[in-house]
Amino acid sequence: MKNNFLYLAITLLLLLCTPLWAKRDSLVTSPASLLSSYIQIESVSGEENEAAYFISKVCRDAGLIVEYISDHPGAVNFCASLYPLSERRPNILFHTHIDVVPAGDFEGWSYPPFGGVVDKGRVWGRGSMDNKGLGIIEFFALKSFVERALYEDLPYNVTILFVSGEETGGATGSAIVVENFFETLNPYLLIGEGGAGTTELLGSITKGKPLFGISIAEKESLWLKLSWESSSAGHASIADDSNAIATMVRDLNTLINSKRPIIITDESALMMRSLGKVIGGVKGRLMQRPNSPIFKRALNFLAKKNSIVNDLFTNKITLSSFGANSTAINQSSAYECAYLDTRALPGVLTEDIVDFIAHSIKNPDIKIEPLSEIQHSKGTVPEYFFNLMASAIKEEFEGASVIPMLLPASTDNNFYRSKGIPVYGINPMLVTEDQLNSIHNFDEFIKIEDLESGIRVFKRFIESVQRGATP
Repeated sequence: MKNNFLYLAITLLLLLCTPLWAKRDSLVTSPASLLSSYIQIESVSGEENEAAYFISKVCRDAGLIVEYISDHPGAVNFCASLYPLSERRPNILFHTHIDVVPAGDFEGWSYPPFGGVVDKGRVWGRGSMDNKGLGIIEFFALKSFVERALYEDLPYNVTILFVSGEETGGATGSAIVVENFFETLNPYLLIGEGGAGTTELLGSITKGKPLFGISIAEKESLWLKLSWESSSAGHASIADDSNAIATMVRDLNTLINSKRPIIITDESALMMRSLGKVIGGVKGRLMQRPNSPIFKRALNFLAKKNSIVNDLFTNKITLSSFGANSTAINQSSAYECAYLDTRALPGVLTEDIVDFIAHSIKNPDIKIEPLSEIQHSKGTVPEYFFNLMASAIKEEFEGASVIPMLLPASTDNNFYRSKGIPVYGINPMLVTEDQLNSIHNFDEFIKIEDLESGIRVFKRFIESVQRGATP
């Protein structure tokens, strides 16, 4: 009995003597374990609430200051900061989205899509790469500064923005943040998802050394609805080829097979020049002159052979789905519609895409309806913070080169670029081709070493920002 009392007394003494931040810290598990738990909370776009409340509690328990931007069903957005936003310190923002795309047919997965299984040095599940893994990297990097911020007056606040609805265009997430909360955040810079590192895609050119791209611009997302109406409808046995569905098939075939013009933007030209310096030699000198006739001829040839190259220099138009046809099988259709997911290069306007589609199809009766609008954001010119991030990457990955890049996909980053602050996109990890192919696909995964190296990169970056103070 005496031993039991002694044990209880010692335990109580230890609890009383333990600093509060250490108690909170003990509630946080390893990056892989926390990501596993996060993945297990299914958060398909519109159903983010439970996952948002889970990760906000993790942030609060770790000592970060959590402030909600909006808290509605399907539109939970919050920030987790070192200091209260009311202090109005210049703020370095990290961005991550809580929502994920649907898992699809569960039978296509080797592991349960919302199981968060940790196996073979990887964390498996929907959202592991896009984008919960990045959120966990940002959290652990920032958590390491919590104790320091208690006793040291750091020049910058650092905030993680957790948002909803990125996968469905950002209307329930970043659009709300930018419209209602931007000034409160007092942002100096935003780091979001975007480029990454590779030794595979250009391995033969870079001699197997890591090449990282930090995105300074992304393509703009534009969703369109195309519709066809026809008075030529009736029994299929006597239908001619002017009914709506026949016209739709012909027009879409024309559009899909139309040639997209090669466009070299300021951002892609900078990317080519930077890559040319890394490569060197004759090829490198050619790439450093992206507007020369010989480079353009070579680019046109490569774009025909390589879809990635083509996506970097053209406006991508993808047929994503058709409208529901409720007619009987033996009844020709009087109305049809189709949906296009288009990704426009920086500087391209909504009307430019609409005009291209109309000119390609040459059907004056087609109706083209934009379901979203392009943000009209300009690319970020690499500056002080770009150099700090590049240095942090090079310290972590031996022999790495870092270039600015145009990301051929769309992210929430353009919401913040449209407000005029520097925005960079980087997943601070070396990714493999199968890893990239798993995004929005079956068997999505992130390597545990990606989590660990990414945390070290962001910690170095935050440290260099705080140490260097204002640029």
